[in-house]
Amino acid sequence: MGVPFACGRVFPVSQGHDTGSHLQNDTYAWDFRMPVGTPIVSAEEGVVRLARGDSTQGACDPKMAQYANYVVVAHAGGVETQYLHFSAVVVKPGEKVRKGQLIGYSGNTGWSCGPHLHFKVARSVGSGWNNPSTPALIAGYGDPMRDTLIAAPACGNTGDMPVMAAHDAARANESLAPVGAPPREGEQAAGGIPAGAKAILEGAQKREQSRAADYAGGSRQAVRTE
Repeated sequence: MGVPFACGRVFPVSQGHDTGSHLQNDTYAWDFRMPVGTPIVSAEEGVVRLARGDSTQGACDPKMAQYANYVVVAHAGGVETQYLHFSAVVVKPGEKVRKGQLIGYSGNTGWSCGPHLHFKVARSVGSGWNNPSTPALIAGYGDPMRDTLIAAPACGNTGDMPVMAAHDAARANESLAPVGAPPREGEQAAGGIPAGAKAILEGAQKREQSRAADYAGGSRQAVRTE
């Protein structure tokens, strides 16, 4: 499978296979530590089977798993890819997606102890969003372990890489960023935030800040009570 985040980005694996919460259906999943609002892309060509983007809830508690925003993309060969914890989702069920196409923005919803992307390859055996994971490899990295830095392809149009994280037809034939250039501070997608995404991201950031403030207030109250 391809790298599941947008071109020009580099993020570490924060949890690998069969460790921590990656058990049972998630045994062969990977977590990538990244800030809220990072563009997430489809790892391979396929069809969106499920998508949810309406949740604003998340916490470091297994009971919160039901509140995760997610995208599940079905691929040839009876497999699918699952992406979890979005702050915003930009695709719908039934939509065809290219390898490298923007599907949403990373977040902290559901059972999440900090902003990250949960990514796995699963067997398409059920209609739910959490089918059992299956062993897989990430192109160029194999099966990366914790703390491995994973780099998405450099930005720009090449014969073997569709334009990543952009829906702007006017720029479809232009390079999104100089090849090899690191992302600029605050840049959410290659070449800037895609049209229509700014309001989504601002709303997600405000919700995240409000949730953090509520959590901090609850912690202070608990201390006073004790």
